[in-house]
Amino acid sequence: MAFAECGGLVGADGQCQVCVGPKLIIEPGATMHAPVGGSVALPFALMNASLKDRPLFITGLWSREAGDWRKERLGWEELGPQERAPASVIAREIDKPGMHEIEIMFAVSTRYKQREERFAFSTRVLLTVQGESSSSGPTIQISSENEMNGNVIQIHDNTAGGEEGSGKVIEAIDMNVVRLDREEATLGLRGMEGDLHVRRSAAFHFDGFPENDHIPSGFPIMTPDGLLAFGRERSRETGGASDVRLLVTSPSGQVDNGLSLLVSRRHFDLFVENDCLVLRVRGRNGLQVNGEVLSCEERAVLKDGDTIEPVRDHPGTVALTVRFDREHRRVTGVKLTRKPSLRDASQ
Repeated sequence: MAFAECGGLVGADGQCQVCVGPKLIIEPGATMHAPVGGSVALPFALMNASLKDRPLFITGLWSREAGDWRKERLGWEELGPQERAPASVIAREIDKPGMHEIEIMFAVSTRYKQREERFAFSTRVLLTVQGESSSSGPTIQISSENEMNGNVIQIHDNTAGGEEGSGKVIEAIDMNVVRLDREEATLGLRGMEGDLHVRRSAAFHFDGFPENDHIPSGFPIMTPDGLLAFGRERSRETGGASDVRLLVTSPSGQVDNGLSLLVSRRHFDLFVENDCLVLRVRGRNGLQVNGEVLSCEERAVLKDGDTIEPVRDHPGTVALTVRFDREHRRVTGVKLTRKPSLRDASQ
């Protein structure tokens, strides 16, 4: 979640392989026997496999045999490191002998201070059900989606009784899970309208600012807290607390000290969250985005062409325009243009 914590292990897709380590495990004793025309209850456990002292939150659970996802009940949410908790889904379309597939999807999130990263994962369970008239009896096969690395277990119910014909899972099955980036967008977990994604690798460029009043252009956000801080103080590069300095100037280019005091030392932050560029207000005077007033601690997802006016009650004094550089559906660069420009002004 923050470079200071994970040493930059967070990938361009926003996922930290250290903090985000979900597992789905079919527990021993799970009964997999059901007659044709009935239903199969599939109990399992969801686990936070991370070794870091960071909880993982399970925010949704779905299943389907075919067609649309069906939301399942989940009575808990938080998993501590190496902790597991029970869940289950029911396959309701076991209406004929043969191969049946149950797909299980679950949404997870990690939370750091006031930020949250959300992801979706899934696995597939294959059920092979033979008709009652078959001399061999029902056969249940469970396998993960990944044929190369997945565990496969078959339960043969060839006898009328006894442990061999119990139709129960004998050993826990650690199912392989895969990330569903397309479903993340469909569910609104990640990305913006129009299936546009702002990746953490997007480079930020600054136009109209004095050279010493912003971090170097052409790089992604690499601050220790993963935030770009905008405010009245000088930039961190020159010993201040901001990453980008904001001052109000007169038409002649002189700093207007009175109006500049309406800009807080740390007025707002920009950061990438869930493949979106997000603004969070920090200053008590608030600001405007496209003419809409935002108060302290309110947030807004920024889009291409949006205008930020830091001085809420004097919106025409200073403004920042947001522009995206994109390749296909990915935002590769974010350009922030200050108006009026102070590129050549002395401080």
